[in-house]
Amino acid sequence: MLDLPGIAVARLIRNREISATDVVKETLRRADEVQAHFNAFATIAHDSALFQAQKADEAIRNASPESLPELLGVPFSVKDLLDTEGVRTAYGSRSLEGNVPERDVVAVARMREAGAILIGKTTTSEFASSVLTDSPLSGATRNPWNPELSSGGSSGGAGVVAATGAGPIALSTDGGGSSRIPGAVCGVLGLKATLGAIPHETWPFHFGNNSSVSINSRFPEDLVTAFNIMAGAHHLDPWSRREISPVRAPADAQQAVAGRRALFIPALGGHVVDSEYLAIVKGALEKLEGAGLRVDIAEMDPTEFDPSMAAHMIGCNLAARVRELPVEQQDLLGPILKGLLDENAYKPDGVSLQAEAIERSRAYDRLEHLLENYDFLISATLTAAPPLAEASADSHVVINGKRESIDKWWSHLAIANMTGHPAISIPCGKDANGLPVGLHALAGWDREQDLIDLAAAMSTIESWIDKFPTVQS
Repeated sequence: MLDLPGIAVARLIRNREISATDVVKETLRRADEVQAHFNAFATIAHDSALFQAQKADEAIRNASPESLPELLGVPFSVKDLLDTEGVRTAYGSRSLEGNVPERDVVAVARMREAGAILIGKTTTSEFASSVLTDSPLSGATRNPWNPELSSGGSSGGAGVVAATGAGPIALSTDGGGSSRIPGAVCGVLGLKATLGAIPHETWPFHFGNNSSVSINSRFPEDLVTAFNIMAGAHHLDPWSRREISPVRAPADAQQAVAGRRALFIPALGGHVVDSEYLAIVKGALEKLEGAGLRVDIAEMDPTEFDPSMAAHMIGCNLAARVRELPVEQQDLLGPILKGLLDENAYKPDGVSLQAEAIERSRAYDRLEHLLENYDFLISATLTAAPPLAEASADSHVVINGKRESIDKWWSHLAIANMTGHPAISIPCGKDANGLPVGLHALAGWDREQDLIDLAAAMSTIESWIDKFPTVQS
C-alpha cells in the first residue's frame, strides 16, 4: 500500500479491496518509523486518524463506490505552518507550542472534504525562516538518503514523508523554494502552484505575497489529484479570485512534452552550479530531447534576476511578522527570529521597499517575454549537495570544491516566488554519493498542466517512484 499513488489507494478502498483502517494503520506504522529515524513529524495524529478511518469504512459499507469522495480513506500530511482543526499548529516555534486551531485552512478543508485523512503535521523551520529544517521546537529533520545531511527546508518534513512512503500526499508551502528544495534533496516532486491558484488565506501579506500552498509527492498523478481538489477561488485570498482550469495526467507520458520548447539557464540568478549537478541536469535534458522536447541553452542569464533582492524581501516579511507577536511569545523565539526583533535588522526606508517592488515587477516582465517563446525555463533546482542536518541558516555548501554561502545553494528558486509563476522540482538522477538531484522548471501563469506533463515525461526516463530510501523497523 505504501508504494501506491493516493488515487490508486482510493480506488482500492472504494472497491472494498482494502479498508481505510488498514491503510491508515500501515501508514501510521511507517510514520512512526520515519519519525524515529529522520524526525519528519511535528505531530502524528494517531487517534484522530484512526477514528476518521473507521468513519470512512462505515461510509463505504453504506454507499455505492461511485458516490464516495475522491480520496476517501487516503492518508495525507500537512506542514506545521498550515492551520488544522483540532491538531496542533506550532509553526515550528515554542512561541506557539500550545496552538490548536479551531478551523482548517481552505486547502486542508478541501482535502478533508474529498475524504483524505490527516495523519500528522510535518516539520518546518521556525516560521519557515530557513531553507533548512531545524527548529527550536522539533529539532533537525534529516535527509532520508543520508541522515547526516539536511532534508532541506523549510518543508523538510514534507519531503521526507513523501520520499519514505509515510503518506502519498504531503501539503507544504513555498515562499522561496520551500517545497522544491526538500523535493530535490529527498528525491520527490515539489510543485509550487501559481500565486493564488490554491488559496493561501492565512498568509499575512495578501498584497505582497510570495508564498503558495504546495505539494510534495512521489507521484505525478497525485499532484494532479491534490491540485484539482485544492485549487479554486476563495474570497479570503484575493489572488485566488479567478477560474482555475483542472489539470490531468497525460494520456501518453512518453509523448507528454513532444514539440514543447525549453530554455535551459545554467546559471539562473548568476550563481554557478556544481559541475557534477550540472552534468546530471544536462544529461536529463538530453534524454528529454529524445522524448521530443526542444531545448535551447542560454549563454547568459536572460532573467537578470538578483536573488539577494528576494532574500531581503523575505527577511523583511519575517521581521514584520515576528515584531507583531506579543512580548511573551517573542521571548520564546529561537535565535534566528529573535535577531529580527532588533530594530536595526531589516529597516529599509519606504523608497527602498518600493524599489524592490519595481524590481519584482521587472522580473515578472522578463519572464513573460521569455515565456512567449518557451514553455519551460529550466535550471538545476539546487547548486550543490545539502549541508549537514544541524547546519545553521548562515552555513555553507561546497560548489566545485569551494565553500560558498548557503544563499548560493537555492538562488535559482525565489524568482518564481517574486513573480508568482508556477514551478516544480523533478528528480533527474543521483550524484556519486547516491543523493538525489533535482531539475527545476518554471512555466507560465496557471500552466501547472505543462509542469505535470514534464514530470510525467521525466518519470518515464529517470524513474524515482519505485526508489525508497532505507527505513529500518
